[in-house]
Amino acid sequence: MVYMIFNIKFWSMEKYLPTKRCRNLRQRYVKNNIDVNIKELIETDFPVAFIIHDYQSVYENAKSYDDFYGNGEYKMFSEEMRTYNGKLFKPVRISHGTAISTNFESFDYIKQRIQDYDPYWKGGEDFTEKSIVKESNIEDCKQIIFSRAENYVIFDGKVWETCGEPMYNVTTFGLGHNHGGTGFFIQYNYNSNISNKNYFNALEREKAITYGKQVALNRGDTNSIDNMGEHDIIEVLMPEMVTRNPQKEHGEGDSFMNLIEDVITNTDSSMEAGLLTACLCVNEISKE
Repeated sequence: MVYMIFNIKFWSMEKYLPTKRCRNLRQRYVKNNIDVNIKELIETDFPVAFIIHDYQSVYENAKSYDDFYGNGEYKMFSEEMRTYNGKLFKPVRISHGTAISTNFESFDYIKQRIQDYDPYWKGGEDFTEKSIVKESNIEDCKQIIFSRAENYVIFDGKVWETCGEPMYNVTTFGLGHNHGGTGFFIQYNYNSNISNKNYFNALEREKAITYGKQVALNRGDTNSIDNMGEHDIIEVLMPEMVTRNPQKEHGEGDSFMNLIEDVITNTDSSMEAGLLTACLCVNEISKE
């Protein structure tokens, strides 16, 4: 295995006595450095598990935040997800919000993500060569740095970062009846506000689309039906990497949000839905 070595700054905390005459412990933060090894993988060790195809705001050759203004294009974009040691990784692109560049972050990105920020207060004003260190968490801090480093590998001259397993998600917006709409997305993590009924693993695309169309129909989002899921595709190259089971892993979502959705699906207009939703909110607030 080949590694790239990064020298990482981190801060540990010490408890000390300023002199042997003192009884009350003081605290101070101490700057340290440690070498961290980041694996450099080869193709055979790092196969493609998924290819994500969806619409993105793409900026050609953007290298800084200032480049993300005025020349982007919203278009279908494909991105590989590879796997190593049971984890999934995506290449780290330069980005600004949800917009992405065709360029990738430099290796310095790893250092920035792993190292500690400088503490606002460092202490130790009365620490001298005569001070006595009684406690230190430096070994725990080292383990935290090593743990962070496990989230990164290098392949094909690029930084790759761990990510969640992709899955399909149906999310609703607005008050129904085409006020807002019913959306179909690719997500990598669960939202605690959204029910497990609205999540589907990468092999359940058709099931997700059928469900999304039914949700849109029930709430009167007729403009969302025809193109449901058309531009959000998880191409599965390694089916064994599909392990998500939303029905078992995730909860039923926020009960109040679910109630609002139930009300919206039983209305005949967005105005009616808005009035009933307002009443529900007033009632909920009055309980506090």
